Amino acid sequence: MFRKYFPAFAAVLLTVSSAAAANPYMADKPMQIAVPKELAPKIREIDRILEKSRCANKLPAIPRASDPVFVRRAYLAIAGRIPRLSETREFLNSKDPAKRTKLIDRLLASDEHADLIAMRFADMLRIKSEFPVNLWPNAVQAFHRQIRTDIFNNRPYSEMVFEMLTSSGSNFRVPYANFFRGSGDRTPKGLAKITALTFLGLRTENIPEDKLKKFEALFSRIRFKSTSEWKEEFVFTDPEPAKLEVWLPGAGSRTIHAPAEEPRLVLAQAVVSDDNPYFARAFVNRAWSWFFGKGLIDPADDITPERDGWDRFLCGLGLDSVSEREIHPELLDLLTREFKNSNYNMRELFRLILNCRSFHAASMIPPPRNIDGTEEKPAVLRARSERLFLTFPVRRIEAEVIADSIGVLTRNYDRYSSVIPEPFTYLPPGTHAVQIADGSISSGMLDLFGRPSRDTGKISERNNNPTAAQRLYLLNSNVVYRQIAVLGSKTARNFRWSLKPNSINVIYLTVLSRRSTPLEQKWIMDYWKKLPKKQRGQVWNDLFWVLVNSKEFLYYH
Repeated sequence: MFRKYFPAFAAVLLTVSSAAAANPYMADKPMQIAVPKELAPKIREIDRILEKSRCANKLPAIPRASDPVFVRRAYLAIAGRIPRLSETREFLNSKDPAKRTKLIDRLLASDEHADLIAMRFADMLRIKSEFPVNLWPNAVQAFHRQIRTDIFNNRPYSEMVFEMLTSSGSNFRVPYANFFRGSGDRTPKGLAKITALTFLGLRTENIPEDKLKKFEALFSRIRFKSTSEWKEEFVFTDPEPAKLEVWLPGAGSRTIHAPAEEPRLVLAQAVVSDDNPYFARAFVNRAWSWFFGKGLIDPADDITPERDGWDRFLCGLGLDSVSEREIHPELLDLLTREFKNSNYNMRELFRLILNCRSFHAASMIPPPRNIDGTEEKPAVLRARSERLFLTFPVRRIEAEVIADSIGVLTRNYDRYSSVIPEPFTYLPPGTHAVQIADGSISSGMLDLFGRPSRDTGKISERNNNPTAAQRLYLLNSNVVYRQIAVLGSKTARNFRWSLKPNSINVIYLTVLSRRSTPLEQKWIMDYWKKLPKKQRGQVWNDLFWVLVNSKEFLYYH
């Protein structure tokens, strides 16, 4: 494969990224987006907040991402894969001014979106058969299937959480009874920790000791009982009378007389209450991070006030202790308010986020000129604008999305199996990586690219930082190259082995969802002409392989 001229050809094309050439990535039109009428007032308010931030930070006007960039971004962020060639062409050829928002709505209602969000919930809820969670395969399948069904049916998030916190019974037959089983530490301390982290965005290690002890008391009555069926357990509340002095984040202290009052019911009502200052806010922040790589408060699953800020926060006097980590407090408040007003409708929240200017913005902007006539460094400018979500953050796509995107290209998906969960598990051929319910089932590629272990439920378990090992895998994997070579040969036959701008454009549309630039066409044609005639057929495979290894393929932009 590495012949005389190939290294130079690959070296040039592998540098292709969102910063390589402006025209394919930024639209000439201003930042104007057709949105549904019912969303228009809310979107205008979101955009007003973002525009005010841009002006305050003296950043240049942010252009809109081009249609090719947007269609790829939308499929990656909402469906967990790149668009197919037919889908790209349909979108790019459409003259409908509302085609972006219609694409968003169609993807949000798709099976693939339900698969992707169920995967994100599974990460959050620690859905895993084996150590340290030990849900076991039957419970994993029941839990994941119920979550995926509720997401597809757009069940309110508050209802899902309420059921998870109050469900009792067999973890095989009552799917949401697995929430409290999904912890390596099932003591009151361990259960308090996962509940605060998952649903309130709070780290218990930052909660004052006196309040933490009372919070843990809420979980002191939860019991687990094994049955005669292999690995089955019942989750229930101890019926013995007890008096509990408890504290609930956002709801204060109170006394519970069990069993007349069910502690878990008291907990659930307090957690999902509209008056709870954490519940809706924590999910909105987490949802924002799913689409942009980080939350409006970062880390996205930690909105805990510092210890000296707890009393002020709970008294409603402000968020002084958190404000330094908040990017757009006004925007987070707005989205939280709209999420509550929609009855915790996740799809409507996603629609708001995906129709605002941050999601439609280009990932690069032309540097403005300073007073002395020089241009500000693009890297500095992009870092400032990305931090404020004025440009779309460039980041590597997740392990499962990379695997499934290669599957879309080659029509060959990895085989997933595991000898660890008993009995041995073999997923059906064609299973997508985002559809894997069990965190114990993985592959060498998924592990290499940072798939989370689902031990703690923290967002930080997922590692999207690129490494040399990842680059070497894609550059040297015989499996990946053989699959790409089949695709290259098939495309070459469709064009009768005639390499022309039109056939080059088809390859670019297939892999990168855009047409090639004149400069790229020149590079490719020059490489093709320098090859001996008997070896020119190899250029099809080489071009697909180089584009799959490019930053433009492996990154959100």
